[in-house]
Amino acid sequence: MKKSFNWRVFISFGLFIALVMMLVSGVILYISPPGRVANWTDWRMIGLTKRGWQQQHIIFGFAFLILSLFHLFVINWKAFFSYLKSKTTEGVKSPAELLTIIILSALFGVGTYYGVQPFSAVIKFGNAISDSWERQEKQAPVPHAELMTLTQLAEQPGLGREPAALKTKLEKAGLKVASEEQTLAEIATANGKTAEQVYEVIAPAKKEGHKLQGQGFGKKTLQDIADEGGVSSASLQLALHQKGIEAKIDTPLKSIAENNKIEMNELRKILETMISR
Repeated sequence: MKKSFNWRVFISFGLFIALVMMLVSGVILYISPPGRVANWTDWRMIGLTKRGWQQQHIIFGFAFLILSLFHLFVINWKAFFSYLKSKTTEGVKSPAELLTIIILSALFGVGTYYGVQPFSAVIKFGNAISDSWERQEKQAPVPHAELMTLTQLAEQPGLGREPAALKTKLEKAGLKVASEEQTLAEIATANGKTAEQVYEVIAPAKKEGHKLQGQGFGKKTLQDIADEGGVSSASLQLALHQKGIEAKIDTPLKSIAENNKIEMNELRKILETMISR
């Protein structure tokens, strides 16, 4: 006699596999680099990108949920409701245990939200590992530059403001580019490269670091700095905005630093880096 399909075994192994995959993907995502680094450098672990591991985590999370519901409400629904009823009765009769787990659960949620110890230490440890992947030479010119089209990228300081020229440069290097509205990530995927490698083709050779004149630096406006560095003030303003620094073209640099709560030396270095690209 042919043995019938054993749903209990199927569900049990399915739950185990889903749990393992959620555990593995969760740990990898916990230590993975920030998205701006992972996407720029095509970071991978065990063959999958960060986005790939996120997708695995989501799908196996749904699989675990569906299998759990099937396990409780289809395979074991009678036993489950009988157990739930008996334990609910016991919980009412033993409020200390019920109250303790409710308080602990609330403590975990509130403690994590407000960043108190030891929950903040766990988060900071993961962030420290994630940040350790980031190196200066691996940073994108602006955050999430891989999502910028050639048209948008051309607005960046030192890139010529001509999307067609960037497209031509890539094509001369043997890369396939469908249009100027393709993002760096799309071009990289189509050509089997990373966004960083595509950018290296279109970015001009690095100049020696441009040093801004120190005398009266704080009184200068963004327009003065753009004129001094030979770049567009609008593109310089856009690049600062993409780094979270709001600046008007005619505002003194000292006021820009104060309004954005950064040191003058830090603002000087950022501007010098932008002009040198």
